[in-house]
Amino acid sequence: MTKEIYKNIWMSEIPLHRTPLKTINNYVIKDGKKALIIDTGFNHSLSKDAFFNNLSNLDIDIAQSEVIITHLHSDHSGLAAELYQLGAKLYFSGIDGKIAKEMGQDSRWKELEEMMFQFGFPKDANSFDTNPAKEYSTKSDFEYTVLKEGDKIIFGNFELEVVSVPGHTPDMINLYDRKHKLYFSADHVLDEITPNIGYWGKKYTVILNQYFSSLKKIYDFDIEVMLPSHRGIISNHKKRIDELLEHHEERLEEVIKILEEKNKKMTVVEVAMNMNWRIRAKSWDEFPQPQKWFASGEAMSHLEYLAYKNKINYEIENDIFYFSKK
Repeated sequence: MTKEIYKNIWMSEIPLHRTPLKTINNYVIKDGKKALIIDTGFNHSLSKDAFFNNLSNLDIDIAQSEVIITHLHSDHSGLAAELYQLGAKLYFSGIDGKIAKEMGQDSRWKELEEMMFQFGFPKDANSFDTNPAKEYSTKSDFEYTVLKEGDKIIFGNFELEVVSVPGHTPDMINLYDRKHKLYFSADHVLDEITPNIGYWGKKYTVILNQYFSSLKKIYDFDIEVMLPSHRGIISNHKKRIDELLEHHEERLEEVIKILEEKNKKMTVVEVAMNMNWRIRAKSWDEFPQPQKWFASGEAMSHLEYLAYKNKINYEIENDIFYFSKK
């Protein structure tokens, strides 16, 4: 269902096949037959049909429209190539855009499979072939205009300022309309659920620390309505940011406690399987493989942060990461 949530801003929930998120909030700023569209859904018929049905209901011509992709994840960028081929103008941040273009390449997933081995997964368990992040990613090439901090996109009565908020991905962007006090938070700030903060490799140093900085960066923004990519609209962003920061502090304490109680060198996977997760599974063995990947990536981002703060020990042995208490 598509509903007008603010004058000339329409929101629809795009279904996401085979993922706990279930839907993504797709935003359309309408100006006649033209639209400024924020994010797309998966490269899957379920998302695609809903996306184009919503545009049809709004009488939008995609060839006259512009699409801002807030970050590289497939639920946000899956239809990027198809929309580009239909004539839409695409916007992306530089780094996330580059990675999104690589999502259809096997070399990208081989790197991630190697990372899973470094986390402590056996090599034969590291295939991403059935992972929605790969399966429903954009597969064809596309061109895009790079957006960076402070850039402004004027569309209709709105002036959207680009805000760089690395953390959930290396180069995620948000959009802020100061006049209307509207803020499109993508997956930076979500209500009810906490954004996954995974590990992106040594190239993107201490990503959890970057996420903390990005949360604090927007804390004092004058925002009346925050529009996230999943779940409900947020009316008190400061309260929600405080809750997210508290959540990660509790996570960090949990990781330290696990290392102290086990009193041995532990792989990322060993730490992850001892953490508490909100998932319908009785044990780690019952986790779907994609959820093991997400959980281990989040465990690693917290371990990396604690090692950066010199609160735990970190070493690499036979290409596998190990952590232990101080």
